[in-house]
Amino acid sequence: MPIASLADLKLTGATRAHPLDPLTAGEILLTSKAVRSHSSSLPVPLERLLFNSISLKEPPKLSVLNYLGIVQDEEVKAVSSEITRQAIVHLLDSATARAFEATVDLPSNLHDGKRIEVPSVSDWVALEGAVQPSLQVEELLWSEEICRKDPQIAEAARAVGVEPENLYVDGWCISVDERFPNRRLQQCFLFTRLRPEDNLYAHPLDFIPVIDSYTGEVLTIDYPHMNGDAAPSSAEAHSSLPPRDRIPPPMEPHNYLHSELELDESGFKAREGLKPIDITQPQGVSFAFDGRTLVWQNWRIHVGFNYREGMVLSHITYDDGTNGTRPLFYRLSVAEMVVPYAKTTFPHHRKQAFDTGEYGIGALANSLALGCDCKGEIAYLDFDMCNRQGGVETIKNAICIHEEDAGILHKHTDFRTNKAQVARNRKLIVSSICTVANYEYGFYFTFDLAGSIELEVKATGIVNAYLLAENESKDPAHEVIVAPRIAAQHHQHLFSLRVDPMLDGLKSQVVQVDAVQDDGDVGSDTNFYGNGFYNKKTLYKTPTESVSDYDGRTGRMWSIENPNKQHPYSGANVGYKLVCPYMPPLLAKPGSIVWNRAPFARHNMFVTRYAEDELYPSGIHINQHPGGDDFGLAEWVKRDASIVNEDVVVWASFGMTHFSRPEDWPIMPVEMLRVHLKPSSFFQRNPGLDVPSSADLKSKLANGNTNGTSSSCCRS
Repeated sequence: MPIASLADLKLTGATRAHPLDPLTAGEILLTSKAVRSHSSSLPVPLERLLFNSISLKEPPKLSVLNYLGIVQDEEVKAVSSEITRQAIVHLLDSATARAFEATVDLPSNLHDGKRIEVPSVSDWVALEGAVQPSLQVEELLWSEEICRKDPQIAEAARAVGVEPENLYVDGWCISVDERFPNRRLQQCFLFTRLRPEDNLYAHPLDFIPVIDSYTGEVLTIDYPHMNGDAAPSSAEAHSSLPPRDRIPPPMEPHNYLHSELELDESGFKAREGLKPIDITQPQGVSFAFDGRTLVWQNWRIHVGFNYREGMVLSHITYDDGTNGTRPLFYRLSVAEMVVPYAKTTFPHHRKQAFDTGEYGIGALANSLALGCDCKGEIAYLDFDMCNRQGGVETIKNAICIHEEDAGILHKHTDFRTNKAQVARNRKLIVSSICTVANYEYGFYFTFDLAGSIELEVKATGIVNAYLLAENESKDPAHEVIVAPRIAAQHHQHLFSLRVDPMLDGLKSQVVQVDAVQDDGDVGSDTNFYGNGFYNKKTLYKTPTESVSDYDGRTGRMWSIENPNKQHPYSGANVGYKLVCPYMPPLLAKPGSIVWNRAPFARHNMFVTRYAEDELYPSGIHINQHPGGDDFGLAEWVKRDASIVNEDVVVWASFGMTHFSRPEDWPIMPVEMLRVHLKPSSFFQRNPGLDVPSSADLKSKLANGNTNGTSSSCCRS
């Protein structure tokens, strides 16, 4: 039977609550109540308070480590283990068009000292200037209602044959728009449909309204120029131009739902001949939970979730049998991402979606479906978050946890005896999938039997499409025509993986490792035959030195090491290496808007000293922030502080450059990106050596359907 929820899993003896557990529904309600009480007592009470987000404010790292007893460094033992349970709240007041940030102290059973019984606001800050919290889901949905009711938009839609009630809107953050300073903005990409479940992205409209997300006012309607026209050089110049000849939307259907394809009179027929592949675990799963800590084989992983990053894995440890439970990583998360588009003309340049910071990947998580998104014996975790009124919305099945066969773990055949030792690997997968308007992103953290961790990101969904006029040619430099009159613009998907290590202790350093030829020439004393090569190691001593890029010619990787402990055989520092070939450069030029706003994407590697409030490389509030060189990660790496044998954080930027294909239309086959964290001189020997050999007695020969039998190739 599939495991439907946490309640169906046997606990391994749940201990006290974990300090990084997400806020419960009850805590969210207590927080919103405390905030409303506080706001009503202000000198000027807030009349129309809206909750943008309520999430856990993570307690200090050293206090958490002391509380849990994972790391025994003297620096950890010196701090108090008392934990204050707190919520961080981002608020909007639509009456005054202002934003606020508040901290609420919550009742807690985590205190060693005095308990907090009644929630109270301990900090309240007004967010001044252009600072805007992320756009909330209900806010994005509101944009469709606004556009359908506005008379200017109705007139513009009817001019191309679309009635306003048939408008569909994807609200986007606007990046930076100098025409409307200090206003909370959405740019609205418009589409229509032939019928209720028709693919709306096949029918884009030729104008883009900009709305005030506080008041609902339509501030302007932008009409992108046609390819080949003289393009205005700025927003001001464009806004003074009258609308050019209008372009009706392409109305040929391009569907992906089979029920809709069957209505398109295209002769569509679903593929046949795919026989079921069943995944069964007749004895149940090999994992269990201790509270929200996932226990599997030698691993222990705390599974958190928040509205912004989605999954956050913390306090990752591994019991190697010889040395006991060993700490590996304090916290792993995808801390930010950006999707910049290549079209250079106004207003397409505003397409640069910071899906984590501007919207919240967690808030956009799917409710995963058993047997579809996740297959096999499954456990799910829900996620509670706030709505605009301060109530609770629950995303059911936001996280999927399951095991998969992972092929051969190791194998060797003695060719003299034809005897083999072969063990099969398996992986534990913790996953979540989110929908950001047209795109889907799947995030999969996987753990294997040999101590390795992998982050796999799967990109799918529907490419962002814009229309062309009947005889308009494409812009060959910046887009691809994927269907008649539908162009998909070039873009990138760039992610920032934040790695907070604790490899056998709090102190770490990072070494760049390159495979290079020996310096000696052929015929020299040091390299007479010319075949020498070695791994060149460069220790990063300061954050500035750490700013670097992937080099495929040298197979560049990065080793995160604890210099206070060495391997008994190799003599090397114990460590984990970060390996990733999916590291394209940010293609927008220095000084561009997205370059200024996405410092994490300018290079592939950064290392900084740990700081409690530095979780997001483009800052807490990236929405409409202009960025710059004194902003987020760009500022943090300027500090002239040693990162040798210190508590450090590793920021790895990875991703893909997407030149769309017609094969990506109307729905995109999955593109996969992977980042590996692999032990390097951390374990004394292969940590999977104790995995027994096994033969699957249910395996069959396809050419005769004969039951397979175990053979000498599987020995335990």
